[in-house]
Amino acid sequence: MYQLNAHVLPTESSSKYGQVEGAYAVVFINYADIDGAFELAKYYIENDGWEIDELEEEYLVFESPDDVEEDYLEFYNEALKDGYSLLFNCYERDESKENEGKEK
Repeated sequence: MYQLNAHVLPTESSSKYGQVEGAYAVVFINYADIDGAFELAKYYIENDGWEIDELEEEYLVFESPDDVEEDYLEFYNEALKDGYSLLFNCYERDESKENEGKEK
């Protein structure tokens, strides 16, 4: 089982389009080799309506549920059952920073 991380941006087909600026995606892929896991992660992220801004080259490998942080155990188990699991940690625009240069 692999855990890959990515920075993603919502596309017009995303349910989060117009609501968030972006997200940090955590992807669990239950696949035999890392090259295939990267390709599958790209597919699942894009299929969910996100554009990949950066897919980190570093990844984690899990041999058993004991290796997984408790917060991610639900996603690990989902990937065991379904082959993959996606978690999007979304963030909103910081309008205060956008308005800094406009105030006089």
